[in-house]
Amino acid sequence: MYLKYLQIVNYKNLKAVRFNFSQGANTIIGENDSGKSNAVTALRLLLDDSYYYNSKRLRESDFAYDLGEWRGHWIIISAVFVDITSIDKQTEVCAEIVPEVENEIFLNSYINSGTGDIGTVTLFIRPQKSVRKKLYEAHTKEEFEDLLKEVKLSDYEFYYTSRSQADFTDHTVYKTIVGDFETGSYCNPDDDDTAILGSKLNITDVQDHISVMFVDALRDVANEMRKPRNPIRRIVEAIEAQIDPADIERIKKNISELNLSISEVREIGQIGTQINSKLVDMIGMVYSPEIALESQLNDEINALSRYLSIKPSNQNDMELLGLGHLNMIYMALKLVEFNFNRTRELINIMIIEEPEAHIHTHIQKTLFDNLKLTKDYTQVIMTTHSTHLSEASEISKINLIKTNGVVSSVMQPIEKLDQFGKSKLLLKNLKLSECIERYLDAKRSVLLFSKGVLLVEGDGEEILIPNMARKGLGVTLDELGIGLINVGSTAFEYIASLFDNERIQRYCSIITDRDIQAVAESSSYYSEDAPKKGEARKEKLHDLFSENPWVSTFYATHTFEVEFAKCMSNRYFIKDIIESHYKQEATINRHKQALKAGGEDRANTVLTLANSIGKGWYATLLSNLLDGSVEIPEYILDAITYACQEVVTAEIKLKMIRYSLAFYPESYSAAQDILYAITHVQNAEEKEKIIERYCMAFSNDTPAIFIRKIDEAFGR
Repeated sequence: MYLKYLQIVNYKNLKAVRFNFSQGANTIIGENDSGKSNAVTALRLLLDDSYYYNSKRLRESDFAYDLGEWRGHWIIISAVFVDITSIDKQTEVCAEIVPEVENEIFLNSYINSGTGDIGTVTLFIRPQKSVRKKLYEAHTKEEFEDLLKEVKLSDYEFYYTSRSQADFTDHTVYKTIVGDFETGSYCNPDDDDTAILGSKLNITDVQDHISVMFVDALRDVANEMRKPRNPIRRIVEAIEAQIDPADIERIKKNISELNLSISEVREIGQIGTQINSKLVDMIGMVYSPEIALESQLNDEINALSRYLSIKPSNQNDMELLGLGHLNMIYMALKLVEFNFNRTRELINIMIIEEPEAHIHTHIQKTLFDNLKLTKDYTQVIMTTHSTHLSEASEISKINLIKTNGVVSSVMQPIEKLDQFGKSKLLLKNLKLSECIERYLDAKRSVLLFSKGVLLVEGDGEEILIPNMARKGLGVTLDELGIGLINVGSTAFEYIASLFDNERIQRYCSIITDRDIQAVAESSSYYSEDAPKKGEARKEKLHDLFSENPWVSTFYATHTFEVEFAKCMSNRYFIKDIIESHYKQEATINRHKQALKAGGEDRANTVLTLANSIGKGWYATLLSNLLDGSVEIPEYILDAITYACQEVVTAEIKLKMIRYSLAFYPESYSAAQDILYAITHVQNAEEKEKIIERYCMAFSNDTPAIFIRKIDEAFGR
């Protein structure tokens, strides 16, 4: 059996989410404060016996941040286990979590996975029955709201159940078991439906057979190893019955002799004599007991295990190792412990928080690959920021967390991905998920961490677009939360298929060329097939993504190099390259004239220059020359707008405005007035007025154009 789903409702910024796990090593990916640690804590609240938490420790901040009023609401954490075999069910507690009658609707629409039975364990953090009864009996909404004000954290109970078969992330289900706060109607606790809530459970019975181990990113491993219940001692406990009795007797004899030897040391005997003397002085000879100071080392194997330790072979002290190695040693010990305890425990879950914190890049990938091999007896769940770990992750074992204000949502890139590959991309013998896993190296897997994505054809766009944004807008793509991925071809549909309502709900812009010929048929750069391929590509992308709200395509009429040269300001940068690349004055003048003439002449010059230098190196040279006067071709600006439309704040707009106005002389009063207003802005309303004022007065500046496009995307 293994943990398949974790449902979390109303816990911190996880309002109603479901995590999907598989056997082996799983990853939870998300930006800072997205809810990765909250998800881990929720799982520990439910299953980790070492993480004790009850109503006395419950805090208002534990409830979903956007509830407004937390009183009366429930926090629900539910684990769904699958592939429970008949052998598993021989354990009494395992049989207790398996529903007597499986709900076919729940299985088909929600689980849709696993070959054996399912089992569920659920925690409801809810008001006690007497409190819920009062809320139910409220006659009016006003009375209901007055009663809510009286609810205290101490009125809450931690109620564990098994066998529940419900999608608690469905708000309709939540209203069925809790109530409707908008109308002031609360559910009658006498009518609790066990078919939904499940049967009451003693959670300690479950925790005795499901081992959950948490490895903190900054765990003090040396201190953990000193604790009585450290992994080494638990391993020895597991193998104690396998030790040869002759070895045990030999150890006991040696310990007995050692105890005697220690006790016979003259100085130690003198300590006992002095203690006896002091006792006589204090209470007299009649009442004073005769004592002796003796060594009494315990000769039980279990007790001896506390003295077992590990150390590196070339050092005397384990604490001399770095935090990374110490954490890896600890994980190795826990895996060995899990292996020895397989007969006692139904499932072992190892939670590792940010394993990359102290681990070298190459070791990260090796560690992750090898943790996958533990799937027979340990399920691993890791939170990570590392692109190297995400590169090694299987798409089917990734959960992405996306932040929307104070609420986060959870997305699974694998969801219906292979079905899309078969039905839309017509893949017959290949799985789209496997193709993407091979494709996502450390550089490309940045798309899993980005708030928006740009997909581009080649090196030229990859090199030049980030610097165009930085120089033209005054902000980097990183500040805008945009990941730029060089597809290295025009096969955008495979990566773009990740972005969908079913999978990753982030905006993805495809930047490509229509390849309409800008040169004459006599030109060496003329290709009769190019426009046909460009039109076919446009039709294909339209058919695949026209109804997808998360993917949009932006086209250059000709090619990227030609579109860049269409912008007047950009030609000055190209002139500099012409002058540095060519040696003969006549050649330099000819290309400059062609650049100025426009049309086919300009296109031929630009393509000749780019192909002569190499498109990637040409883009690099251009990138080094860019300054604030650069013009971003409109289709690229539109693509950036689409990709980052969710994340551009007033602060980012003001930063772009400050950058733009800094190019104006101090004598230009309109610019100085706005800059002064920015430094004295008081509130959000004033910020918006300044932004509007800038866009009207400096409408031709690139940031002003970009801001207008962003506002249009939001319908403002």
